[in-house]
Amino acid sequence: MTFATLALALFLGCFPQETDAASIQEPMLPVDEPAPVVTLEERSLATLAALRDSRASKLAELQVLRDNFDPEVSSEERLAQLEQVRKLQSEIARIEYDFESVATGIDVRAFDLGLESDFNLMEQVEGLLEPMLSELHAVTEAPREMERLRGVLEYAKDHETLAQAAVEQLDRLLELAENAENAEAIPEELREHLEGSRDNWQKRLRELDNQRTVAQFQLDQREARKESILDSAGNVLGKFFRTRGLNLLLSAAAFLAILLGLRGAHSGARWLLRKRSNRERKFYARLIDVVYFGFSGVAALGGALLVLYSVGDWSLLGVAILMLFGIAWASKNAIPVFFEQLRLLLNLASVREGERIIMDGLPWRVARLSLHAQMVNPDLAGGQMRVPLRDLTGLRSRASAAGERWFPTKRKDWILLDGERLGHVVFQSPEIVRVELQGGSIVTFPTTEFLEARVENLSTGFRIDQRFGIDYAHQAICTDEVPTKMRAFLIEALHARFEPAHLRELKVEFLEAGASSLDYAVLADFEPGAAPQYMEIKRALQSLLVDLCNREGWNIPFTQITLHTAAGAVD
Repeated sequence: MTFATLALALFLGCFPQETDAASIQEPMLPVDEPAPVVTLEERSLATLAALRDSRASKLAELQVLRDNFDPEVSSEERLAQLEQVRKLQSEIARIEYDFESVATGIDVRAFDLGLESDFNLMEQVEGLLEPMLSELHAVTEAPREMERLRGVLEYAKDHETLAQAAVEQLDRLLELAENAENAEAIPEELREHLEGSRDNWQKRLRELDNQRTVAQFQLDQREARKESILDSAGNVLGKFFRTRGLNLLLSAAAFLAILLGLRGAHSGARWLLRKRSNRERKFYARLIDVVYFGFSGVAALGGALLVLYSVGDWSLLGVAILMLFGIAWASKNAIPVFFEQLRLLLNLASVREGERIIMDGLPWRVARLSLHAQMVNPDLAGGQMRVPLRDLTGLRSRASAAGERWFPTKRKDWILLDGERLGHVVFQSPEIVRVELQGGSIVTFPTTEFLEARVENLSTGFRIDQRFGIDYAHQAICTDEVPTKMRAFLIEALHARFEPAHLRELKVEFLEAGASSLDYAVLADFEPGAAPQYMEIKRALQSLLVDLCNREGWNIPFTQITLHTAAGAVD
């Protein structure tokens, strides 16, 4: 028994035993006793013995080639013999390396500098593409084989016709040569040459006929075994989901699990830190976030590739690696944009966290700079928006002043549109502003147009400015008695008609001596609560001033037109 047989017996646990009838009836080992355990060293010895025998066999083949080497043969045969010798020498060298690797437990190629070769990009790409191309070749093998058989069949039919025409032509020549009249004139050698040519073409004709018959038979067999399109597609899809689809699903699950797990842990840690401290994030914290984001992405990709590697799916692994290389190559022009976004993440760019920025015509507060910028406008409904960092490149922010408003109005504010229409804001968002006018009609503005419109907000207090004139007949009392009486009368009347607390202040001042009247300015300041009565108060002031004039006997002038005629005018 050789050493290899002994090692194999140890591995399989089946040593030869002397048996008799008793031993046959009663087994030597109990049924529940485990089989002998083969150690790794014993398996190594068996492998080394097999490698030694293989090396001896290759050396014997090499010696036979060397003994039979004939230098007198043609150059083609000599090159073929040398190629066989080279292949055997390469196989012997590989077996010797395998023997050393198994015996020592290490890869001895790492110590052989002679095995190092120059990096060849095309060879590496071919190595990645080879599994994919092999699978594509296997999937399309049946239709390609049928197409090949059709080509062979077409070739045989076409050339069979030509060969048949050649045989018929040769038969006619031979029949003409065998004619008694021509028999003496045609040499015997010519007839023999024609007969030999006819035999060759008949042989070709039979070969083409056999080739056509075989190709037709194989094509019929393929057609009989051919599946329908639905069955073929079902088999392909079923095989895909049993192998590639499952591997792809596992890889995607690993990617999402690692990415979401790391991002979730980071979000939880950040939430705890933010709960304990509301201070602004420091630079080192932002740097840690950026590094962590990059690490989580790389770890997720590495996990997905590791799953494909562990299941041995080299096709999907090659596709994934090529896609990553393609994405990296296509992204080389985006490097400046990437660095600008990196500066935004580190809060070192022209847009800073916590500052005010104008974007799409609206003011926003940069609440947070992360993978997406979180923008907030507290005065707008739905005033929270996630913006990609690339949208912030080229913009600038500034520190917000104390008490600076984020929108001219708030919900339920009373406003005056174009100085004429009174209403209150019922809804305002980043897209639209709706205003309900007195009477119940609704006016809707795009938010940017609302900002550009002439809008007066009455909800912080307002002033009504009225102009009133009396006749020149009262010129003697126009600067003292008249304004005093006007003010006292208006205050008393407004208190009686409206809420007294709404009137903040009222002034009556002599404005000017007009062309036909003595004019006064009435300035009435009101609290925000009087805003819904803005138009009513405005009309009431004019009405009250007329009532005062009637009570005091003051004349209200009207516009007079004086015509002056030129000197010497003729009636």
